[in-house]
Amino acid sequence: MKVGYVITALDIGTSKICAIIAKVTKDRFLEIKGIGIGPSVGLENGQVKNMEGLSNAIESVLEQAESMAEIPAKNIFVGISGEHVKSQNSVGQIAISTNNTPVKITKEDIENVKTNAKNNVQLKNQDRQHVIIHAIPQYFEVDGRSGIINPINMSAFNLKAYFHVVMADKISVENIKKCVYMAGYSVEQIVLEPLASSYVVLNSVERKLGSILLDIGGGTTDIAVFSKDSIVYTGVLQLGGSNITADLTVGLRTSPQEAEHIKISSGNTIANTIPHEKLIEIKGIGGREPRQKKLRYVGEIIEARMREILDAAYTVVNENVNLNEITAGLTITGGTSLLKNIEFLAEEVFNMSTKIGYPDTEKLKGSIDNLNHPKYATSIGILYYVYNLLKDKELVDKKYTSNKSIVGFFNKIIKMIKDFFAE
Repeated sequence: MKVGYVITALDIGTSKICAIIAKVTKDRFLEIKGIGIGPSVGLENGQVKNMEGLSNAIESVLEQAESMAEIPAKNIFVGISGEHVKSQNSVGQIAISTNNTPVKITKEDIENVKTNAKNNVQLKNQDRQHVIIHAIPQYFEVDGRSGIINPINMSAFNLKAYFHVVMADKISVENIKKCVYMAGYSVEQIVLEPLASSYVVLNSVERKLGSILLDIGGGTTDIAVFSKDSIVYTGVLQLGGSNITADLTVGLRTSPQEAEHIKISSGNTIANTIPHEKLIEIKGIGGREPRQKKLRYVGEIIEARMREILDAAYTVVNENVNLNEITAGLTITGGTSLLKNIEFLAEEVFNMSTKIGYPDTEKLKGSIDNLNHPKYATSIGILYYVYNLLKDKELVDKKYTSNKSIVGFFNKIIKMIKDFFAE
């Protein structure tokens, strides 16, 4: 693993943007050098709605992280989510030997069989609107022998491989990259957010026994399902914590800011656990007098929307996965996962053991005191995702340059000139 290698994780969500700059240490840890966090502008359900607003928000967060780190943000890996993301399982197959003598399987063979699996997906779908962002190996078959995890150096005539292929809308991916570019940086790779989160909230036993991961963010709920140590399904629902805030805004006749505050400070997903007599003060809009409401009424609004999100997630998983293979249970992470009693409501809906997923920080050093929170699961997960790529020596020989691109610098100069003449 390359000591001193800098990784920048950029989680661009509907409600917040988080950037973490880390550096690989001699003892193979990731030292957190800088953290930036701020509100997201111009992104809804994974779709860019305001490129200038989003690029400015990205620039602000990255510069905040750079200021703390005292090093530039390089090698930027960006999380992606949204209902435009879709996935399917695919099979690739190639001949290793064309004569009567078996040949050792190489890394090049693995890449060739991956390419074959990706080509099969593209041929099957004939979909030019989506681009493949991941082809994740599940297991291999060598001359009919199944269940092989790493076939490199095995002698073989034929190699067959099973992959989980993730695709994203091409325009959505390009717009995210352009926003980062407009901020003065460039994107090294796009990473599926639930895949990233799984690296820090699920352990190897959970992956092997079968687990469901729900990452409930502001605008989306990301789903990842694992069985027999392989990822078998990924999906995204266009529902999240922002929907709860919107419901509270209307139901309580208050501002979105007050609704968000009430959700975080007093939210409860099981209304009948709240005493009937308990009241809460609701701030009025535009200087109007505050009013009192029963806290159970607030709980009923939250429970109704949270139950809808969980029901939708259960339906999607049940349609695509054999739930009998899910032995370890359900894990919920993301900012919305800290709503009171959410794990008990999820247990009722999914009929399985549920836990809240806090990110594993064992590989981290440095400024980590505030990172042990579900809202950082995706950001830390992106760091771990890259860490594993480095560990597997997939990126070691590649020469990375600073993502603070010269073109990005000139973009800023041009923007300043335009602003000057606009005045």
